[in-house]
Amino acid sequence: MKKEIPLPYGNLTIGTLGKNEASLYLDQSKSFPNSPSGWQTYTENLISRLGMFGGYQVFSLGQVHGDRIEAVDESADGLGTMEPKEGDGLWTIEKNKILVVRTADCVPVFLYSTKRPFVSVLHSGWKGTMLGITEKMIQELLTKGFQMDELVLELGPYIQRQNYEVGEDVAKYFQDLGSAVCFPKGNGKFLLDVGLAIEKRMERKFGGVFRLVNEHSEVFQSPQFFSHRAKEEGRNLNFILWES
Repeated sequence: MKKEIPLPYGNLTIGTLGKNEASLYLDQSKSFPNSPSGWQTYTENLISRLGMFGGYQVFSLGQVHGDRIEAVDESADGLGTMEPKEGDGLWTIEKNKILVVRTADCVPVFLYSTKRPFVSVLHSGWKGTMLGITEKMIQELLTKGFQMDELVLELGPYIQRQNYEVGEDVAKYFQDLGSAVCFPKGNGKFLLDVGLAIEKRMERKFGGVFRLVNEHSEVFQSPQFFSHRAKEEGRNLNFILWES
């Protein structure tokens, strides 16, 4: 999945590399990585093998289901041999830098400005959503002079409510957002829509002066995307890039 968006400051590309792309890189003798550094190498090699973006630097993280967001500035180096930093979000105002987060059921959040250079991609599972990783990124932008009406959020593929059952230990963080977000099944079980939870939390904190796109693309038992709940080892690589 890839989407190109023309903007005043250049061309934006967002997308998700899933099963089809992974099959071009892995053969029967290979398996998926089991460490942050392994995923780092996999990410760079897959993007290189696909011939995408003319050798631009690629940035990823050792993801921990938290709310830490790393800035990528003009002096930052791309993927290499060092262990990646821990975190669950990346942002930059620099051109030609590919920012990547991995997901299997969690929500990838693509964020950009329609007026000036800024792009970000966040990994937001139920923990990151509960911690407010998206709101944290928005709040930092507001302190830097950005306005809500210039920001766009697009949610990539994630596990949809009908296939994401959670217990009361998770549901307690989302029940106040309504049954459309966290639907009680009975016997202490709930169906949770994490993407819709992000949307509701954004509306509560910032009002409705922003654009949010959620196409509700399903990953569970998908021929295109990986899902942890479907017991798949692969990960979807969600990327964002602006080119001047």
